[in-house]
Amino acid sequence: MRALAALAFALLCAVMPEAASAQGRDNAYVVGGVPADATAANAAQAQSTALANAQRIGFERLVRRVTPTEELGRIGLPSVTPQQLDTLVNSVDVEDERRSSTRYIGRVTVRFDQTGVRTLLRNAGFTVVDSRTTPMAVIARAPGASDEDAALWREVWGQGGYQTELAPLVVAANAPAEGADWAAVGPAAQAAGAGAALIATLRLQGGNASAAFQEVSAAGVRDRGTATARVQGDDLRSALLALTVQANDRVQADWKARAATAGASGARGRISASALYGTQADWERIKTGLEGAAGSLISEIRIEAVGREGALVSFSFTGDQAALVAELRRRGVSLENSDVGPVLRTARR
Repeated sequence: MRALAALAFALLCAVMPEAASAQGRDNAYVVGGVPADATAANAAQAQSTALANAQRIGFERLVRRVTPTEELGRIGLPSVTPQQLDTLVNSVDVEDERRSSTRYIGRVTVRFDQTGVRTLLRNAGFTVVDSRTTPMAVIARAPGASDEDAALWREVWGQGGYQTELAPLVVAANAPAEGADWAAVGPAAQAAGAGAALIATLRLQGGNASAAFQEVSAAGVRDRGTATARVQGDDLRSALLALTVQANDRVQADWKARAATAGASGARGRISASALYGTQADWERIKTGLEGAAGSLISEIRIEAVGREGALVSFSFTGDQAALVAELRRRGVSLENSDVGPVLRTARR
């Protein structure tokens, strides 16, 4: 029994120490998929201008990422000089580039200084929300589209920089072409290190592109709405990218709202719960759900004991218990009070 408990503890907690949470927060200040484009009198000047423009675009994206939407609308984007921006940027890494004698076109990743950005935003009156959650796997489908257009739909998801968001979106490899439940898409999502999947179904009709989105997890299916974009001439890529931006904005806004609500209360508590399960697969789903909430609402997870049909688990949480219950249910785990105390089970689909 003691050996089994130690093994389970190692599997769950190896990726959950405080250092890992801090690293995940640092990663929130990395902005990928930033366009760099400029024309100048010569190649060197074009590159310099393009990278400077990319730093500013990356900064604006970062501000939108880590601040509540309502505060950004009220306060507005903070104004920074080129010299200030240089002090906030740790590095610029080139993902892709093309150049001529007068133009530079590329895509870069901008890494910002966490302390500097957080200080600037807080001094400007912003609440900083930079807790990350477990990734969501994107399953990009394009029924009826050509193979080329379907491949482009998957490609733009990978190039948008969404894997560095607070609620990371990663493209699932070997994703199933059909099925909209966890049994169908769960294996591909879990292979991508994700706790849920976002099925993005593309439709092309005339000069319009649209997409319908569904979030699928062990807890069930959630409608994420639709997005539309106009195809200008032959520029299908820009239209598809616009669809991904709309979907990403919704996912990020939803996560920030829940994270901000939990953090606003400032309350911290600790729970000792009985995890009840009938199979090893159910136990793994409970552990996955707890792992997904680690670094946001949950921390300091400990598996105190493990048996054939149950385990004793303790963890700290931020915010009120209603938010905790909702977050765990979204990850396929129910948390209920009983006569013997809190009980964790896999949520019914």
